[in-house]
Amino acid sequence: MNTSDIIALQLNVDWINIKSMKYFFTIASYSDHRQDIFDNVFSPRNQKYCDKHGYKYIEIRKEHNPTPFRGNLTWNKISTIKDLIDSGKLPDGSIITNFDADMIILDDSIPIEPDENHSFAVAIDSGNTFCFGWTSFRINEWSRGLINNILSDELWNKWKNIATPHPGIPSRPPYPHILEFREQAAFYLLFGIKRHSWESFLTLPNNGINADMTYSAQYSVEDFNKHVQLFGPEYNCTIWPDESDTTFYINKCKKEDVKIRHLTGCDWNMYKNWI
Repeated sequence: MNTSDIIALQLNVDWINIKSMKYFFTIASYSDHRQDIFDNVFSPRNQKYCDKHGYKYIEIRKEHNPTPFRGNLTWNKISTIKDLIDSGKLPDGSIITNFDADMIILDDSIPIEPDENHSFAVAIDSGNTFCFGWTSFRINEWSRGLINNILSDELWNKWKNIATPHPGIPSRPPYPHILEFREQAAFYLLFGIKRHSWESFLTLPNNGINADMTYSAQYSVEDFNKHVQLFGPEYNCTIWPDESDTTFYINKCKKEDVKIRHLTGCDWNMYKNWI
């Protein structure tokens, strides 16, 4: 089933009369112990967060039989939003946040959405990427354009066949960035961000935007500064000593400062070290 249809069925909203809304959705479709951890630990925390911040909370689960976009459900995090916009179910002024199933909210007081002066929010994670583990859009002309550009067939068809090296893993054969990191890689291409930096993007000039113009970036530094709200690694802690590979642990955090622990690349049972 189309993931935007899944959201529509769960909400049972009078779309015709709605002017704006706040949505928070998670794709949790697993056939192993991860689903149990999500159901019993992460999901209730997500619901509590949404209740506190006025979000409608939606889960896209295995029993919904979601149809992967471009063969991978990761792309659905953005394609779902586009479908809702295109069908008139997500009007300007709405907020929609996608949140990966392997993320634990440790501090439910924090906002993770763009403020009124911005259109898109994302965090630089502890592994030093503009990590799409969670993203949040304030729907307006600019964010609609960004969503369309991330999903551009022209961008996809061009870069899915172009293999590039990973500067942080020189021994690995080149591979298309957009096949590996999908919507996150598309964002890099659009903003001219180099695939990897050993220096934190938080300290690079302009956060590394337009640093690699070989990608023919469509967005300028001015676009980024005006429309993108950038959060720090405390809001997307992907790498942690003794829990994951620390090769790329570039943006170090204090444990007491971590707001969201993202268990990507490690055993989800590590949540027990945090809550």
